[in-house]
Order: sequence, then structure tokens, then C-alpha cells
Amino acid sequence: MSVVNKNAHQQAMKRRKMLNFLNRNPLFSSFLLLGAAVFVPNHVDGFVPVPDNHRIVVPATSAGKEDLFVNNIAIAAPSSFHTTHFYSGNKQSTGVIARAKINGESESEKPGSFEDLAINPPYAIAYVLFLGYAFMRTMGEAEGASMEVLQGFFNDPLNPGCNEIFTTIFNLLGLFFVPMACLLMPGAKGQKFPATPFLAGAALGGYGVLGPYAITRKPMTDITKADLGWFTANVLENKVFNYFIAAAFFSAYITSGLLDALLTKDVHEIISGYLDLVSSTAIASASSMDFLILTVAGASFVSEDVKRRNVDDEKTANLIGATTMLLPGIGLALYCALRPNLNEQ
Repeated sequence: MSVVNKNAHQQAMKRRKMLNFLNRNPLFSSFLLLGAAVFVPNHVDGFVPVPDNHRIVVPATSAGKEDLFVNNIAIAAPSSFHTTHFYSGNKQSTGVIARAKINGESESEKPGSFEDLAINPPYAIAYVLFLGYAFMRTMGEAEGASMEVLQGFFNDPLNPGCNEIFTTIFNLLGLFFVPMACLLMPGAKGQKFPATPFLAGAALGGYGVLGPYAITRKPMTDITKADLGWFTANVLENKVFNYFIAAAFFSAYITSGLLDALLTKDVHEIISGYLDLVSSTAIASASSMDFLILTVAGASFVSEDVKRRNVDDEKTANLIGATTMLLPGIGLALYCALRPNLNEQ
């Protein structure tokens, strides 16, 4: 007998002894089988019940040439996947107990993973343009120009001593995250990222923080009130809260002095002063770009939200979204206050 044949014979005898031991100890073999399925490193998922079977994905190191039976359970399969089956008396599979794949084989993606991360081009383009524009303006402005404007807001946020249009824009940016939350949180479940950190960060960073979430989210229109979390259902969907936010947006136009300036001053002079501030400071130009992007993005989120509320016509949904841009900021807040309630179930 050659050395190769002798080694093969010894391996076969060891395997036979192991199988005999497992057959004599069914309880031990069951625990061994399930333990391997659950605790072997790099398992993909475990105990996923489906009709008539249970599926557990575990790694495998080699493909078996034939089925090996322990208590009428196959522990190897003749393929790149090791599939463990329950067998009936005639050895016809009645259910999969474990399915394992060898290294290098692809596996169906689990929900919530990032393998199928989709990018929304309009939001991505807006994000890149915003960051690039803000960087370019920051590098090109006179030293300390933006800090001087910011210092005025630090001293008196309502009367910083600069152009009324920019004062209104800057103060509204701090409120934008609230109607955005009202529009995005109903569809937040099942997204690749949690919405809350991005919405909270948008209070200070605007689209610079909200952008990554908008880029990677997917539209969710099949939503009912039963799908919402407590805060979304009882606060963000609450009409009293929505009208309060709309009033806060209205007040920003008044407390910033813009409404009074438009009524008592030369409108051309106000607009000219705003354009001069935008051209000379990065903070004014970047904030204005941020305000514009949030207004347009918010309108697109309105179109999606309308479809959750029994408006199936695409043109009608887009038209409602577009009307919110007529009164930037206020339009979004008013929509949230006036929109129909979600279906209960």
C-alpha cells in the first residue's frame, strides 16, 4: 500500500469512527451541528425562519463530494455550498437547517448593509457644489471679513447690524431642520443611516450636515401612522406643533427687520446691499447657497410626503412641492401644518 493510499485509508477510518460516535450520541451531534452553525466565525446570519425550513449561513472550507449522514442529517453537500438538510426516511429533503458557503462566494445581501448603497445624483451634485463653492469663497475672501459679520450675530442675533435680507436668511437656516424633520422622519425607517443625527446637525451645519443623509436615502411613500415612532407620531405630526413652527418662520421675517425694510426703504438699495455682502464675504455667499439648496431639497421632500397622504398623481405632488418655494422656509412649515394626516393603518 502506497503512502498516499495509507493516509487516505487512515483519514477514512477516522471519519468513520467520528460518524459512528455522532450516530451513537444524537444529542451531542445536534448541539455540535447547531453550535457550528451559530458560532463559527464569519457567519452571515442565523436562525432565519422561512416556511417549512430554517436557514443558517456558516463558512465552509471545502466542498464535499458526497452527502455525509448523521442521524439522517446530511452534513456536507456536493457543491460550493455546504447545505445541511433534514431528511425523511426516503432521503428526500424536507427542510434546510444550515447553509454554508466557502470563502470567496458571494451571498445575498442582508437588509441594512451597505453593499447596495444607492446614491441620489441631484442631492450628491448639490452637496459637492455647495462644499466646493463654500471652500472657494472662504479661500478668496479678505481676512476676517466673515468673522466680522458673525461677531454681529454673536452680539445680537436679531439685529446684527448687517443687511436685512442676509439677517433673515441666516436666522431661518437655524429653523430649517424642524420642517425637514417633519418631512423626513415619517420615512426614516429602513434607511441606510439614522435620520436624527443628521437633522440635529443641520440646525448648525445646514445642508453641509444633512447632505449625506439626503444623498443615500430612498423615497418611502407606503407609510401609515402605525409605522411611525412615538416622537414622529405625537410631535412632528402634531398640528399644534406644526403651526407653532410656521409662526416661528413668520416671526423671523419680522424680527430680522426685513418686512419693515421692504415697506420703508428703497428695495433696490436693500437688494444691492445684500449682493455686495454676498460678493465680499464667504459666510453670506455660503449661507445663501445653503438656503437655496435646502429650499429646493425641501420642496422635493414635500412631493414625496404628499404621496404618503393619498395623493397618487405625480404632477400634483410636484406642483404642491414647487409652491413651497414661493415663500422660502415658510412654505415648508405651512405645508407641514396644512397637510392631511397619514392613514392610521
